[in-house]
Amino acid sequence: MIGAASVTSTVTASAAVTELPVYEVRGAGLSPDQAAALQRAFGLKDVQRDDSGAVAFADETTYLKVPGLDQGAGRADEDGLETRQTALDLEGLKRIRVLPVEDATKRAVETLRGAGLLPANAFAAAKHTTFEVLDVNGRPLYSAPIDTAVSFTFTLDGIPLEGAGAKLRVAFDGQGAVAGLTHSTRELAQAGTIPVLDLTAGRERCAKQFGGAAKVTDVSYVYDAPALSERIDKLEPSIRCAGTTPDGSAAQSLTVPAAVDGSLPEPGPQQPPRTEGAIAPQWTSRVDVGSEGTGACSGLPWTHLNVGAFNNQFTSRGIPVQFSWLNQNAWERDFKDPAFPGGWDHMYADDVDMTYWQGHGSPTGFSFSGCSANTDGFLSNNDARWGNRDVEWMSLFTCSILQHTSGGLNWAQRWGKAFRGLHQINSFDTVSMHSAVHGGRFGHYMLRTPFLWWNQPMKVRDAWAQASIDTQPAWVVWATMGPIGNAWIANFNDYFWTKGPVGPDTLPTVGFWRLSGTS
Repeated sequence: MIGAASVTSTVTASAAVTELPVYEVRGAGLSPDQAAALQRAFGLKDVQRDDSGAVAFADETTYLKVPGLDQGAGRADEDGLETRQTALDLEGLKRIRVLPVEDATKRAVETLRGAGLLPANAFAAAKHTTFEVLDVNGRPLYSAPIDTAVSFTFTLDGIPLEGAGAKLRVAFDGQGAVAGLTHSTRELAQAGTIPVLDLTAGRERCAKQFGGAAKVTDVSYVYDAPALSERIDKLEPSIRCAGTTPDGSAAQSLTVPAAVDGSLPEPGPQQPPRTEGAIAPQWTSRVDVGSEGTGACSGLPWTHLNVGAFNNQFTSRGIPVQFSWLNQNAWERDFKDPAFPGGWDHMYADDVDMTYWQGHGSPTGFSFSGCSANTDGFLSNNDARWGNRDVEWMSLFTCSILQHTSGGLNWAQRWGKAFRGLHQINSFDTVSMHSAVHGGRFGHYMLRTPFLWWNQPMKVRDAWAQASIDTQPAWVVWATMGPIGNAWIANFNDYFWTKGPVGPDTLPTVGFWRLSGTS
């Protein structure tokens, strides 16, 4: 059965449910023959199938393409690295034509069904990936779709099935060719039931997981499908927990077991207490990264795994991780500019080329609530001045930072002041789901080594989008913004250093751009 919109129906507390189905895994991923059939059905030159049977494709020439004009070499970066200037091609943007959502939906559904690769419980919904341009005051100058993405949602007996192991997405360019494709699903069959908490008791379990760091605002049943690489043999029901922190930030949504005898995850390892004297060495002559995140102290059980996965992608390639602070050691002042009392981002978040953060967030900043208050518990957009020392890419795995409009201000009006040489903020328009693997996938896509035609390193913003597509439900909207400087120079096509061209530090003298799309 195929529907025109994603399914949101869930069992309610009033139903007093005490039993929900368990599903046996009968198969996972596509076989080599099925992957070949998928390739033929969509007319692709090839597809990449991993050992788990997950299949992916991205056309380097059309995937999330934004037209740009090469303007030659730019001034050297503070690390002494060469840069390449790209101007935003407004006329090229205006020439882009995309498939109507109805046509894209029909094409995806019919092609998958014809190849015998459309799961019976998949529901299709298409939306455009959008590129926006605003002037320096945040007034709209241009907005246009650049592709049409069909994202499939899944249900099991009316309850959403979500996760990296329940992903099917097809993005079409304006000519109707596939620009990007992800197929990562399991064959499931009901195999009995188990006693579960009703949603009133489920709310209490969510509150226990958040541990006072967030107030529970909503709970619902969900089946959590981990990546196919986790070779599970059954799926049991979970409860999705949504909430807000004391400072008003949206809690990163997470899941807890719904089974009556289910248990919460154990807290991860704790770092030794950090002291104010433990400052990082200040480097501007090397390529390096840093990371921070709030985990168990903010009710997020997998932050240490996610941040660790990000770190490992870089250390395994010889790129130093200058700092990685977790829980009580993650401090607001590390992201605050020295122009404001207590700020020392010049020693941390703005002293590396990329900083990765995971925790709770809002349209006006991100939260350290429940973990630390040094110098306070919330990094406000008004305290952010990034890039005036080193950082090119601020990657914030948190909620709603780049929400289109909030409190009467759009994304550029809220975050424009932060761009003092910064190239990009990578984050989300919506609430995001807690993840243990997003950081690793993000790093992998940026840094991977080419093999034949595939496995090419992705642009930073494409890597952010693809990691989010891989790990987030279809309703989550990822987003990236950046500045537009004189002569319309902009850094929307940046790669990570040594993986492809990088633009020069650019101040937003003309305005800002934002790319956003569904997962």
